Amino acid sequence: MRRGLLELCLIIIVIIGIHAERAMHSGSIEGSVYPSSLTPAVVAVRGSDSVKTASNDGHFGMRLQPGMWKVIFVVKNPNQSQVEKSVNISEGQRINLGEIKFAE
Repeated sequence: MRRGLLELCLIIIVIIGIHAERAMHSGSIEGSVYPSSLTPAVVAVRGSDSVKTASNDGHFGMRLQPGMWKVIFVVKNPNQSQVEKSVNISEGQRINLGEIKFAE
């Protein structure tokens, strides 16, 4: 029983270490959308890797691995076109994309 508990604790410590290492070697983007009522999906794409989040009260943010990412803002309204931005993330960098405006 003690050995099993010890092994479980070691596995948990290793998993936490892996996630901490990954978080330390990432960057982030943030910003806001206008009008906030559109609540677009925000998708970052790099090769076959993608990260998706939704804007919360007009604000968004996500952690990304270093590299060149295409950030796409997609709204459900068919009368609105999607907005795309390219951004180069460096390790530890925090990029504010500012306000992304959609036509009203």
